[in-house]
Amino acid sequence: MGYVTIGPHDKVKGKSVHPERLQFNFETKEVEKEFERIKTLGTAVIAKPYHPMEEENGTIATFADPDGNYFQLVTPMEYT
Repeated sequence: MGYVTIGPHDKVKGKSVHPERLQFNFETKEVEKEFERIKTLGTAVIAKPYHPMEEENGTIATFADPDGNYFQLVTPMEYT
């Protein structure tokens, strides 16, 4: 079992000048459907769903959270 905790730090102030430096990726088999759902919530769209490096089986969409940090929806990766 594992956990991920995300929280504030008292020495970090303001918006990041490099919001793409660290991104969280959320895997889903329904990137396009989830993209539309999250977009309708008012989330800032950075990149609409696209196929990276002409990979037809993979899809990525990028958003920004209220603080301007990026997060992505991605097609689940195949592990070998």
